[in-house]
Parts: sequence; structure tokens; C-alpha cells
Amino acid sequence: MRSLALKNLTSRPARTILTASGIAIGITALTLMLSLSEGLKTAAIQGFTSNSALTQLTVQEKPQNTVMSIFPVNGHNLIDQAVLNDISRLDHVKTVYPEMIYSSVSSLEVSWLSQGLQTDAMVFGVPYDFIADEYKGSRESWDDAVTPYPALISKKIMDIYNFTVAPASGLPTLSENDLHSVDVKILPGQSTFFPSSATPADAIPAQIIGFSGKTSLVGITIPLNAVRQMNLARDPKYTDRYIHLYVQVDNAANVEGVRSRIRDMGLDAISPVAEIQTISENMTIVEIGLGMVGLIILIVAGLMIASTFLSAVGERKHEIGLFRALGASKSDIRKIFLYEAAILGLGGGLAGIIIAIITALTTNKLILDAIPEISFKPDSLFSYNPWMFILILCFSIILSVFFAFIPAGMAARLNPLDALTQE
Repeated sequence: MRSLALKNLTSRPARTILTASGIAIGITALTLMLSLSEGLKTAAIQGFTSNSALTQLTVQEKPQNTVMSIFPVNGHNLIDQAVLNDISRLDHVKTVYPEMIYSSVSSLEVSWLSQGLQTDAMVFGVPYDFIADEYKGSRESWDDAVTPYPALISKKIMDIYNFTVAPASGLPTLSENDLHSVDVKILPGQSTFFPSSATPADAIPAQIIGFSGKTSLVGITIPLNAVRQMNLARDPKYTDRYIHLYVQVDNAANVEGVRSRIRDMGLDAISPVAEIQTISENMTIVEIGLGMVGLIILIVAGLMIASTFLSAVGERKHEIGLFRALGASKSDIRKIFLYEAAILGLGGGLAGIIIAIITALTTNKLILDAIPEISFKPDSLFSYNPWMFILILCFSIILSVFFAFIPAGMAARLNPLDALTQE
């Protein structure tokens, strides 16, 4: 039966190629859609986990409004030392890293490429242990009072510049090395946007030592003790209050339990695991949507298979009648058509997968080469594995057989005498 089915297909090469091409197009679309959605989900999760350990919680007061979440007023929206101590004593909590914010908006003054730049920014302070893995200074610690203070800036600032500002302005993209060791003046209490009645403090020298995924996008991060001294000079009540606590849990399995206890204290506790779950759920919706588009294309190819085999039944009546007259059963006739459909599904599926891989590799290279070097740039926009290819190939064969089933049944039910005598 199989050799006969293959012989029937090769005897009509044009029709076979056209039908297999329709299947290949559908399989190509389905494979690309699924691999793209899986690749985007993988890239999103990797981009998130690269900046957040799975055993770390970010704790903050529940903001009353968006403005207060960024600019604390009179100590509101800040966590005091007593709360930090309470969290430190919770079971399964290894370490709590506090992040302090300077109590007033400030400006940064930078001289770079023979140009002066001043912009508003918040000033944050964290302990050395929190950023030790990203610290590139020459000193063993950055918590001493020696100036210029070492400073970190969010990696997202570099990404925004390289991805939007540089291409739009025709400027060169930058790397961390380009800005490493650049001197910065922190101007506490000074603002280019918000007038202040407070007397500006003296400028504080700092030096950029690198970019971090752990620091705030809206400011510059320097040693915790330095920000504490700045707050002591302006308003002492801010010297033991923190905008964030980064809570390190002993094990990923205990993160949700610690998070629940912190939330019972009336605080927000952001868990990377919960964020990853949200990302995964959102990307699953995208994956389903893209998969449905590919599936619709494949169903159209399946309808073409059905149409092809319906036409074949009419054209091959004499052949079918002769087989029946020679003793072939209805089941034998049905199997011949279904084997032909399975071969078409196998050939079209293999061709579609190969085309999809080549297309994905080419598209991936073209797109990634056009994207500037940014911290969240993925290694690949497509993600696939052998199991996905096997399942798609099996689906191609099953779908082809499914759409050929009705025409095969019609062929099997033909009366041998009528089939041989009809013109």
C-alpha cells in the first residue's frame, strides 16, 4: 500500500508539489510563530532574572499616589529602621539591604566630550554588599567618606540612549567603558525644573564606576553612608528611613512565605517569581495568538488537501474500480489515499520545518545586528527544540490524514461496476 501510494504521488508530480507546498507554507508559519513567541518569552524572563535574584524580595511602603512613590514628602512612603529590624528577624531571611534616598531633588553636572550637561536626578544610597558583584572601583569598599564618591547608574539609561537618542540624533552608541571614571558633580537641593526655597548644599564630587541593573532609573547611586550624611545635613529624620529594602531569602522555596509575612506588615513585597509568572502568563497569551495565526494558515492548507483528494477520487474512478474488481477491499482503497495524505504531510512538514529554521536564523541575524548593544538584548529572538519539531511534524501528518479522510471514504464506497463503466 505504501509503495503504491508513493507511486501514485510521483505519477502526478505537479499536483504533489503544489499540495506539499501548501502544507510546507502552513508548517513554516506555525513553526515560526511558536518559536518566536517562545523566544520572546525566554528573552523577557532572562532579562528580568538577570537583574533580580530569585531569592530576593523588593520591599517598599504602599504608595498613596505615583508622585509620592518617587518623591517622598515629609518622610511619607519611607520605611523606618524599626521595620527593617523586624524584617531582619523573620524566619528564612538572610540579609536585608536598605536603599536610602536623599530627601530633596538634586542635579547632576557632567562635563563630557567638551560639553557641559546638567540634569535633575534623585540620589540613592545602598550598602557595599548589595552591589559588590558590580563594583569596579579601586577601593575595597565604597562606604568610606573619601571623595569623589564612586557612583553607579542604571543600565537602562545607557539602553535608552543607545536605542533611541543615538540613532535619532546620529550620535555614536556608547559602552560602559566610554563613561567609566567620568567625573560627576552632585548638586544637592538644586533643580533645573523645580524651584526650591532651600539653600543649596555644596557640590559633592562623584565618579562613575559602572552601570548596574540594581539601581534606579531616575537617579544616581552612591554609598549609603554618603547619602546618610547628606540627609543629616538637610533633615536628620531621613537618616534612618529607606525607600526600599532588598530582602535576601535563604531559599527560593521560602520566598512566598516571607513575602506573605511582609505583606501582612502592610508593606509591598515584589517577588521575582511572581513577576516571572506574570510575564509567562502574558507571553502565553501572545504565544496562543501567534499559534492560532499559524494554525489558520495550516487549516487552509488542509482544505487544499481535501480539495485535491476530492478531485483525485473523480479522476481515478477507473483505477479504483479496477482495484476493487481485482479483490481490493474498501479498507485497502481507503488506506491508499490515507497513505498518500500521510506522505504529503511528512514531506510538506519536513520542508516547512527546514524553511522555518533557515528563515529564523536569517531574520534573527538581521534584526539583532540592527539593534544596538543594550543590556536586555537577547541572544536569539527564536527558541526551538527537537521536541517542538517532532510534535509539529506529527501534527502535519495527522492534519493531512484528517482532511483526506472524507475523500478516502468516498473512494472506498465507490461501486466497482459503476466505477468501471462510468465515463
